Amino acid sequence: MKRTLSTLALMAVLPATALPAMAAPSITVATPTNSRDYPLSADSPLVVSLNKADYTLTVSGLEGDCTAEPVTKVRFNQPLGLNCGENTSLPIKIRFSGDYAFHFDTNANTLLIKRQPKKNKTEFKRPLPQVTCDVYSGGEVSIRLEDTFPDGTWLRDAYSGNKAQVKNGQIALTPAAESGGLLLLEPVEKITPESQGFEWRNANIYFVMVDRFNNGNTENDHSYGRKKDGKDEVATFHGGDLAGITAKLDYIKSLGTNAIWLSPIVEQVHGFVGGGESGSFPFYSYHGYWTRDFTRLDANFGNEDDLKTLVTEAHKRGIKILMDAVINHSGYSTLADLQNQGVKVINPDSELPSNWGDWKPGKGENWHSYHKNIDYSSPNWANWWGGDWVRAGLPGYPTPGTGDLTLALAGLPDFRTESEDFVKPPQWLLDNPGTHVVNRDNYRVADYLVEWQSDWVKRFGIDGFRVDTVKHVAGDVWKQLKQQASASLETWRKDNKVENNTPFWMMGEVWGHGPSRSFYYDDGFDALINFDMQKKVDPGAFCFSEMADTYQYYADSLAKHQDFNAVSYLSSHDTELYFNRYKSFEMQRGAATALLLSPGAVQVYYGDEVAREHGPYADDFHHGTRSDMNWKPDTERQSLLKHWQKLGQFRQSHPAIGAGKPKVLSQNQGYAFSREFNGDKVVVVFAGKQK
Repeated sequence: MKRTLSTLALMAVLPATALPAMAAPSITVATPTNSRDYPLSADSPLVVSLNKADYTLTVSGLEGDCTAEPVTKVRFNQPLGLNCGENTSLPIKIRFSGDYAFHFDTNANTLLIKRQPKKNKTEFKRPLPQVTCDVYSGGEVSIRLEDTFPDGTWLRDAYSGNKAQVKNGQIALTPAAESGGLLLLEPVEKITPESQGFEWRNANIYFVMVDRFNNGNTENDHSYGRKKDGKDEVATFHGGDLAGITAKLDYIKSLGTNAIWLSPIVEQVHGFVGGGESGSFPFYSYHGYWTRDFTRLDANFGNEDDLKTLVTEAHKRGIKILMDAVINHSGYSTLADLQNQGVKVINPDSELPSNWGDWKPGKGENWHSYHKNIDYSSPNWANWWGGDWVRAGLPGYPTPGTGDLTLALAGLPDFRTESEDFVKPPQWLLDNPGTHVVNRDNYRVADYLVEWQSDWVKRFGIDGFRVDTVKHVAGDVWKQLKQQASASLETWRKDNKVENNTPFWMMGEVWGHGPSRSFYYDDGFDALINFDMQKKVDPGAFCFSEMADTYQYYADSLAKHQDFNAVSYLSSHDTELYFNRYKSFEMQRGAATALLLSPGAVQVYYGDEVAREHGPYADDFHHGTRSDMNWKPDTERQSLLKHWQKLGQFRQSHPAIGAGKPKVLSQNQGYAFSREFNGDKVVVVFAGKQK
């Protein structure tokens, strides 16, 4: 999702997700809206900065035979027992923001948590994975192909372009110097992607945070009176827009991309909330997850002609467009929106500027202090969304619950998508200039939300949705969305005389979900984001052979059921930038290899291909993961980009990479496998780490 929040934020404990044992012990520190993973070592304590909140600690990867007593309340400075062979879930409440040290005892299989003195603040640096890897010293490599390709077949290494003929069931080639010891073998007379048809299991999805990618039109940078903060611009709009993405489509295509996931582009709340725990910066909805009007484009991102052009030009290049569908919640109230919408809830003694959105903190105040101007007990809140639409801690509104379907995630107004009551849209929304919102007879909240999302498909030919916060909306609503969006795509194709039978596609975000099928797929989803890869990839990034078990696990999961897909990733707007883990170009290259050759679909977060740096974030690290795209990569980053392009284009050319049946080939050293799908066949060889 996004997210974080004003002082009204609501935090709850995130249930731990069962995961297969990892190769080395690690700990996941999670809140309901984000998580970070760290390795555990007995050599030195792990020190992590934590804000005041409720967390779930999940310790995994311990081998042996041990069972710990369940813990309902974590106490500091007392050893906590851990499980072997399965995860240990520990709820923890942090009452004071600061640094906390996690001491891991391998002999006793315990974890000890201590609060660190403020003066000893330490920046955590992740050590390289401790795994043994075969070494490739150079020269020609002989590969036993077994029965994958018959004698006489000419194969090409897609990385170097070199060719060789299969003789006596073997082939000999030299890996390119910059390949990392890889050979990407394909038949010289290969089946083209066009003859294969599009295969979502092999999708390579490029996730763009629109505001931070590329500024194609500077005239829309300050829409609705939005301001810069004149400092680090942690959470202000930076100017990225749809025109900027269109201008970079050839670049995106060069990565082997066949689908672009856009962060939400619908009209956002116009104003700010306080950023971070201390309110040290103004937080605007640059990320797109705080919607005001679901039927209009946000002016900062462009206009409808810009969207039409993007879709048209992307389709010309064989790239599909996925919009981010948010149905669980709307955006926060802000001073600018309360003024614009005529919601009279301002305290009579408030001294606000003529444009309320221009408010700034005075002496002794911070950006959270804008709340003092608002009367949260006023009955006039009925003129905002209204209690028949959302749950919120306001007069006349249903109180948010504690379950997945009723909680106010991150304190955001929670749509009553389960309600059977017929409702009318709020008047300010009906009066919003340019809106497509109309009052419908016998429409429930869910009916409006589904119609508003599906209308984008009908008007612009959107190919699919990435669906936000799936577990916080009832399954029948997702089924309704899938059905209506699918019908809308057929209508658009018919109206625009487009011949294409690829079904509308829905990918869901279920926090912590792995690569195995679950009941969510019965609710209309074709794929779910696979949070497992980000936890498993480190050993494989260091030594590609370490991906063997993970690849087999993913391939087996996909083979059990043909009606689902998993979308693996390295980095995201809600977790972390992979490059920030190690600050190592070698690890980033290795992670690219591990991701792009993975079974199932993959998602690349913009800038991973050039090791985009973490940006300024004040006391909310998520903003750092949304830094501006680096369009002037240095020499080392250009080399990384070429590696990413080679692998991405190889993947795009071969549906067998993501969708194929795998077979591990026996070799003297390193790791080799074949994959085959509908006549498409490839062999990948890792000769060992290059010296």
